[in-house]
Amino acid sequence: MCYFQHRFFRKSASFSPNMPRMWKGYLAVVGGIIVHLSLGTTYTFGNLTSYLTSYIRELSYPHDLNYQTAEWIFAMAGMGQGMSMFLGGAIFRKFGARVAAFLGCALMSGGVLLTSVTIKHSFLLTLLTYGIMFGLGVGMAYAPCLANSMKWFPDHKGLVNGLVVAGFGGGAFIFNQVQTAYINPHNLPVNSARYFTEKKLLERVPSCFLVLGGSYVAMQFVGILILFAPPEAHSRRASIQEDESALLPEDRSDSDVDYKKKMAPNIARDYYPKQMIRSKYFYILWFIFLLNGQAVIFSSSLYKAYGQTFIKDDQFLAIVGAFAAVFNAGGRIFWGVIADKFSFKTAMLCLCTSMCALMMTFIIAPLGGKVMFFIWVCLIFGTFSGNFSLFPTATAKAFGAKHVAVNYGLLFTSQVIAPPLGAFLTQQLLHLIGWFFMFCIVAGCSFISLILTFLFNVKTREGKDI
Repeated sequence: MCYFQHRFFRKSASFSPNMPRMWKGYLAVVGGIIVHLSLGTTYTFGNLTSYLTSYIRELSYPHDLNYQTAEWIFAMAGMGQGMSMFLGGAIFRKFGARVAAFLGCALMSGGVLLTSVTIKHSFLLTLLTYGIMFGLGVGMAYAPCLANSMKWFPDHKGLVNGLVVAGFGGGAFIFNQVQTAYINPHNLPVNSARYFTEKKLLERVPSCFLVLGGSYVAMQFVGILILFAPPEAHSRRASIQEDESALLPEDRSDSDVDYKKKMAPNIARDYYPKQMIRSKYFYILWFIFLLNGQAVIFSSSLYKAYGQTFIKDDQFLAIVGAFAAVFNAGGRIFWGVIADKFSFKTAMLCLCTSMCALMMTFIIAPLGGKVMFFIWVCLIFGTFSGNFSLFPTATAKAFGAKHVAVNYGLLFTSQVIAPPLGAFLTQQLLHLIGWFFMFCIVAGCSFISLILTFLFNVKTREGKDI
């Protein structure tokens, strides 16, 4: 590993030795965006699920598979992402962003390519490759790209986070269209049960995963190649900035009780992971992320299934998913800028309020037809997307940027629970209580997050909210 790392990951950083330092910083951000574009294709599941589920029902096993059960693929991907985020941060600290991103991308793209085989045999094997393998790879590569970018631009954490994770949100804009154009080029409709049965259409599903996987590999290669690490002096400057605003400098031990007693307990400092998990504010963030994750899981995986209850145009639904991805990407930048300009707390209060309102009114979308459905889906994606720029920013501001990759990985463990919880609730409740009451449950989770956000009172040394 060390030899391979030196020959490729380290030496490739000097393929343009005369490049100005800050241009390498800009390219590192672009590299993070490109990698995240491929990782963010997890959001294509809402579009892909109608083809994948229909294929397994008709040509694989089990033949009674439904959308609620198929949601477990998305849930397992989210769970895998939550489990491996911490590991990706640890690899980043030891070997750098390139190694962590390479390992994660190899696992993620390998899962997609293998799905072209596993989908022919069973749902459970598909759950392994397109769910668990995919998610583990995404989680491993996710945080290093963010942390690497923040080290280049420590004064603009919210904006940089927003830009990089905008790539994650925007991946579906491209690949929703690729999936539908490849699998259903003639815009064939679903049957009365909302599944595809046309054999020629379904036979294109396995090979679609080869097209997708090959595309991801090409994108990831380019992105990783320009994922430059900041020079040591630049990294030290970022660390000094963190230490100057820190409550507890890193050269002080946990046993320095007299020093800590003099300081307020809710002012930001540079935390090691073991220090962070002893803070009550970490757990407040953790539960907010867990609850907000219900809107992400439910909306991302079932917006198309809901739309199919009153819209029979498959290409239109793919277009909705594509533009929702644009809002997903743009929303991450928007919420990141709001957090920089005002505070994480202000941005999160607005986000939770907006999500409550949108979910409670989503049930009237059929009254407005295609237009209202389009608007509401885009607004929902643009709103929940803020979680993925606000929480990294909050982690960096509240607990320091020095260990942000590992610390954010710990915070992201909430998403180990959120996806299976959402899938379980959907599978057990949707057919019993219907769409409206499911929307109410999701809105209720966002409302609890709103209350918890009021309790997050971490402040800077100047007394401002984080």
